[in-house]
Amino acid sequence: MTESPTVYTNTSTLIAAEAPDFPSFLFSEKELHRATKVFKKGFDGLLTYAVKCNPSPHILGQLHREGLKAFDVASNREMELVREHAPGAAMHYNNPIKNKREITRAYEEFGIRSYTIDHPSQLDQLAAVVSPSKDIEVTTRFKAGKALKSYDFGIKFGVMEQGAVEIVQMVEQMGYTPSLCFHVGSQCEDAYAYERHIAAAARIAGESGITLRRLNIGGGYPAPYPTSEAPPMDHYFETIARAVEDNFGKSKPELIIEPGRALVTSSTSLLLRVKHQRGGVSVYLNDGAYGALMEVKFMHFTPPVRVWRGARVHDNDGQFEGFTLWGPTCDSYDVLPQTFTLPSDIDEDDWVEFGLMGAYTQASLTPFNGFDRRDQYWVEEVYTGKELQPAQ
Repeated sequence: MTESPTVYTNTSTLIAAEAPDFPSFLFSEKELHRATKVFKKGFDGLLTYAVKCNPSPHILGQLHREGLKAFDVASNREMELVREHAPGAAMHYNNPIKNKREITRAYEEFGIRSYTIDHPSQLDQLAAVVSPSKDIEVTTRFKAGKALKSYDFGIKFGVMEQGAVEIVQMVEQMGYTPSLCFHVGSQCEDAYAYERHIAAAARIAGESGITLRRLNIGGGYPAPYPTSEAPPMDHYFETIARAVEDNFGKSKPELIIEPGRALVTSSTSLLLRVKHQRGGVSVYLNDGAYGALMEVKFMHFTPPVRVWRGARVHDNDGQFEGFTLWGPTCDSYDVLPQTFTLPSDIDEDDWVEFGLMGAYTQASLTPFNGFDRRDQYWVEEVYTGKELQPAQ
């Protein structure tokens, strides 16, 4: 039986008790519960979770306890994790790129009955392993233009509208059950992108002459980073519901949603320790772009930050400066492109806490240069940046 972890009240009590000297993730079950409720209340369909966003056992386990009955998986390893930490949950193999060996494991070992493709040759690849049957859902991933504000997935995945019509017809003719899916792009601040893709899905279904079993409207729902200009989640839910009604009417398919970032971002903060401060312009931390800050580098959003000196937030009596943040490795790539406003006297052994760090952080860790240890803690109240921030 696994022993329950110690749960600290907040970051202050954790620092007082542990004084973490390694990069540390601070996780709040209460905050993950709150975020899950937002989707359960706002979305009329099947809520799933994109495992790639954060595959940590405590995340998968809690989401399963919260009632999630299905997970979006992209690899055999993610399937293993779901089977171990969310036993009995359905899995949707939504990564179009896979080989026959991976499909065989998915079908025979994990019992997966839902597969995504975006090219006709992938249908032949699937059929070589999984015999056509109405019990098998084959979802065609399409794209209908890049969202104005998102990280674009369309450069790698998705077939254009006319190509989707042809693939869906082939799926139907071969004897599988056809569905459609799309992904507007990560951290999408353009709710209209969902409306545009839903309209395209209706056209594909109409032109192909088939009845969709399900429409997977994907992920991409944004986290509330300080630099985000996204509308509230309710606006996305309302836009989606209206678009489905307007475009499908009484023939609307079952809906699936697969958030990652919007579910787990606020559940976790990242506590790093200062190794060195140089010249009032640079701060060197004990993790960086080769670890938990990988996405902060290439996505160019800015998470909220605060500095701790001991068990108290340090504000240096309001004296702040702009700093460049460097990671600990012997590599000049290990730097963040943003300037962070920190106390001007920040120094060795202070802590820098980044809020909203539950997504694409624990999933992207590397042991480069021997910086391979990260610790996990539980807190009741996690830092989300809602507190008053110093003037920029």
